[in-house]
Amino acid sequence: MSFTKPDVHLWTSIFFGVLVSLCIAAAADVKFTDVTDAAGIEFRHFTGATGERYMPETMGAGCAFLDTDADGYLDILLANGTSWIPAGPVDTPKLYRNVGNGQFVDITAAAGLNVPMYGMGITAADYDNDADLDIYFTNVGKNRLFRNNGDNTFTDVTEFAKVGDTGWSTSAAFFDADKDGWVDLFVCNYVEWTPETDVPCTVNPPGAKQYRTYCTPTVYPGQSCRFYRNQGNGTFTDMTSAAGLYNPIGKSLGVTLLDYNHDGWIDLAVANDTAPNFLYRNNGDGTFTDEAVVMGVAFSETGKARGSMGIDAADVYNTGGTAIVIGNFSNEKTGFYYAASGAAYFTDRTDSVGIGKPSYRSLTFGILFFDCDLDGALDLFCVNGHIEPEVLHYQQHIPYAQPPSLFRNRKDGTFRDIGKGAGLDRIGVGRGCAYGDYDNDGDVDLLVSNNGVTKDYGTVWLLRNDSEPSSNYLRVKVMGTRSNRDGIGTSVRLTLGDSIQQQIVRTGGSYCSQSEMTLTFGLEKNETVTHLEIRWPSGETDQYVELEANQRIEIVENGSKK
Repeated sequence: MSFTKPDVHLWTSIFFGVLVSLCIAAAADVKFTDVTDAAGIEFRHFTGATGERYMPETMGAGCAFLDTDADGYLDILLANGTSWIPAGPVDTPKLYRNVGNGQFVDITAAAGLNVPMYGMGITAADYDNDADLDIYFTNVGKNRLFRNNGDNTFTDVTEFAKVGDTGWSTSAAFFDADKDGWVDLFVCNYVEWTPETDVPCTVNPPGAKQYRTYCTPTVYPGQSCRFYRNQGNGTFTDMTSAAGLYNPIGKSLGVTLLDYNHDGWIDLAVANDTAPNFLYRNNGDGTFTDEAVVMGVAFSETGKARGSMGIDAADVYNTGGTAIVIGNFSNEKTGFYYAASGAAYFTDRTDSVGIGKPSYRSLTFGILFFDCDLDGALDLFCVNGHIEPEVLHYQQHIPYAQPPSLFRNRKDGTFRDIGKGAGLDRIGVGRGCAYGDYDNDGDVDLLVSNNGVTKDYGTVWLLRNDSEPSSNYLRVKVMGTRSNRDGIGTSVRLTLGDSIQQQIVRTGGSYCSQSEMTLTFGLEKNETVTHLEIRWPSGETDQYVELEANQRIEIVENGSKK
């Protein structure tokens, strides 16, 4: 058969048309369903707003997927505000227990967590190595540490543990900074603010009356983050200055754990609001060095400190490199910094990877990498929402409530926003987000917390992953013996033919939130994992070969698997 020139053009058009159709169909396979009401979760974020426009009202709050009772089902914990007025309405965090059939039950009071606090963030880990998860709340005012009693109740041990920072704390992360087998605690602090020192900020829209608005952090001095070393006896010691982590210019909102120089020591990346970001290299001797400027992640590519909120890091290309992603203010784009394996520094690839233009109008708080379709490539989820309810009065095209974004990893170095096609078109005032497989079906679900400064928003979203057709997976949970009990800082490498995926067991990340610590590896249609290597913080290495797909395995540091 021969073709004339018009025939070639015709078949070329048909070919590219089919290719585009296949790409659209593939994106449409990803689907999330809002099952919040059906799951029995009734929650509205309470800000205590009285019209004074206190800055913390618009900044909270976070959420977490965590298994508080070790029954194999992820529970949901939600930070919450309370009244500024002593005699005003009282609200508390909420703990919803997963009863295993897609339903959740509010057990906050029974668990002893019905404690009023102006909540911002959550992190959780087994800080006392007794085989259950303890909870740390960051607040405007005193932070609180609750020890898990192992019987579905918690005890406030803040005073005894000496971790009750009384400033304005945001995100936090447990990790074993010195590899002594006990997790330490890093706490982000924001700005020096109290109701008594509140600064009234106003805007003057063209042709409209001046009105009160929420301030930006530029009007307040910053606070230093805090670092608490675990003494192994239930108490912590503030080692912020001794560890080289004291810096009051930060205005820090997000922290993520990573090992960007691949030396086996957990480093810290910190997102700062209108101040240079931090990248703390763990020196392995109890101290840290900020390398953000020299490594290229302190500023935007134009040398500007942006309004940064949430943060995450991962090997998104399965090549051993590190990507750091940071949610920024509207008109600033989400930041995507990448360093290939062995690279001397990070480069800002926001535009070249395809997330610059789609994120330009968004104000992104919670942000995380996860594999939405189990294809073995980590995707990017962002929750968005402005801080000012009246923003449209003075900034056209920047709405207060905004839909989330889901950037699918196209495996060619770029990402494509498929949020709307994946059912993520609902608008909200997004703040925190977390991932976890709450229904134990192998794919990863999402949890989103929205700010409640207006009556129209403030609900939580439980988004079940209903993507079809389902791909294969391997889920890995680790348990340390010489290392800390949760295995935080453990590096897990999965080999699938010529492809290598690598993830680190972590707390923190996103914005004021925490995802599950079980790692999920997407296998596409592969039914066997060639090789699995677990590198523990203690230096021990465990290895397994020819593992069947579609199972959740628990690895104990002594080399056993169950």
